Amino acid sequence: MDSQYYNYENVVPSFRLDEKLVILTGGSGGLASLVARSLLAQGADIALIDMNLERTQQTAKEILAWGAETLKGARESPIGQVSAWSCNIGDAESVDLTFQAINEHHGKIATVLINSAGYAENFPAEEYPAKNAENIMKVNGLGAFYVSQSFARPLIQHNLKGSIILIGSMSGTIVNDPQPQCMYNMSKAGVIHLVRSLACEWAQYNIRVNTLSPGYILTPLTKNVIGAHSELKNQWESKIPLKRMAEPKEFVGSILYLASDSASSYTTGHNLVVDGGYECW
Repeated sequence: MDSQYYNYENVVPSFRLDEKLVILTGGSGGLASLVARSLLAQGADIALIDMNLERTQQTAKEILAWGAETLKGARESPIGQVSAWSCNIGDAESVDLTFQAINEHHGKIATVLINSAGYAENFPAEEYPAKNAENIMKVNGLGAFYVSQSFARPLIQHNLKGSIILIGSMSGTIVNDPQPQCMYNMSKAGVIHLVRSLACEWAQYNIRVNTLSPGYILTPLTKNVIGAHSELKNQWESKIPLKRMAEPKEFVGSILYLASDSASSYTTGHNLVVDGGYECW
């Protein structure tokens, strides 16, 4: 009995995603392009979604070229398809049509969704323009809901299990300093609670829903910001117990964990904070 229970599959989780289709929004961003490479290395097909189609198509080409060069020899792995799509996730109709087209194009239903699309902006709260506030909530908040809806509907219809990973932020549970970004913080707090709500509703359909909430990441965009404002980097890092910002690769393991049916089959409704200890102080 012990030998049957303690077999390799029961003891060692697999992070392989062979034959799975993963939808990745914000697909041309610094974090997403790295995550996409890790998904490809695990055997997944990937649909990249972003606003700029040309840039997203270029990202898809670069990911496939990386796979052809890297996934051979000792790292041999099947290389899946990588497609590129343009979509405004704040537009529910556009999201639904795009997700349907993705499933048709790949000839299968996506079973993993990673929503990294979103943005931040800084205004003092008393001066925050109403239109800006509406737009950031539409993309960061409603957009997260729309992509989750369009992803889940065919899974529910065809009785397929899936995993949704919405990228939140430590800003959903703390207030950043010194930058004023109340609407970004509000939107990410909403994403975290949206995840809990969807996890409870969709558990009956075997759809797991979780949040990954990063701290400060050294993406190309962040590097540009701190390049022009070096004092920000010093202020941020002084409040991080590890005394440094994260490299994008340091989030790959968390995403693969949440995407894996083997590793995280009992994890749903969780907000996984990866912030170098920022929230501890």
